Amino acid sequence: MTSVILTIGDELLSGHVLDTNTHWLSKRLFLLGEELKNVVVLSDDADEIGGWILRFIRGGSLPTTIVNASNAAPNITQNIDFLFVCGGLGSTPDDVTMSAVATALKKELVVSDKALKHMERLGNYMYEKGYINIKMEVNDAIIKMATVIKGAKIMENKAGFCPGVTLKVKGTRIFILPGVPQELKSIFTSEIEGTYIKSNSLGGGKFIEEIVLSEVEARIAHLLNKMNEDFPKVSVGSYPTYGVKRLVIRAMGENQEDVKKVIKEIKEYSDSLPEF
Repeated sequence: MTSVILTIGDELLSGHVLDTNTHWLSKRLFLLGEELKNVVVLSDDADEIGGWILRFIRGGSLPTTIVNASNAAPNITQNIDFLFVCGGLGSTPDDVTMSAVATALKKELVVSDKALKHMERLGNYMYEKGYINIKMEVNDAIIKMATVIKGAKIMENKAGFCPGVTLKVKGTRIFILPGVPQELKSIFTSEIEGTYIKSNSLGGGKFIEEIVLSEVEARIAHLLNKMNEDFPKVSVGSYPTYGVKRLVIRAMGENQEDVKKVIKEIKEYSDSLPEF
């Protein structure tokens, strides 16, 4: 099964906020055996968001009426099973994700009674506990956060106000999640994992071997290139620690024997080199 993450927010592109959601989701999907194909960081621009949504849906195409040529998403011909859309679900003017997705999919927006009741319960609880000093009232901000795509399933947010939603379009399951990290994690673990995405095997059936060498990358770079040529179905990564002689080599592939061979050859070659 294949996945794509669209993470949304001007604050990410400007560097004001670190995108920890993508890092967490990437690791989680890998552990569940999902293949993450792409990660795209987008601004809070409704047309841009809509264009990328359409591009990643099975059989989707990028209409010029949605995104102009200068902002167009590249030619992508992947069949994506799971599309994660993260961020832009709050109450401020730059929170346009839900309406952008609805427009792109030609879906209506409706106010969810379920989401409203959840927000009222949470707001009243926070007021009673003294976490906030204003009693909960349904206003325009609350209404905006409770507005979802008609027909989408509400996913309860146990860590905050904005609900997540999910819907299936042309074989692609779309998850629209809040960008607040603890809220995204809560919805993923309680509503998505085990229900929509079940654990297959670590890394989607791939075998992983790792060694740590007292080595520098430049001395074995040619061998790493040779391993990629000799074992095209094994992914070999080299991760140096700059300033010290410490090099992590990680090999990953579907054939366990080939993965072990790659690691063995690299280790034997490194051991044969003179100390420096």
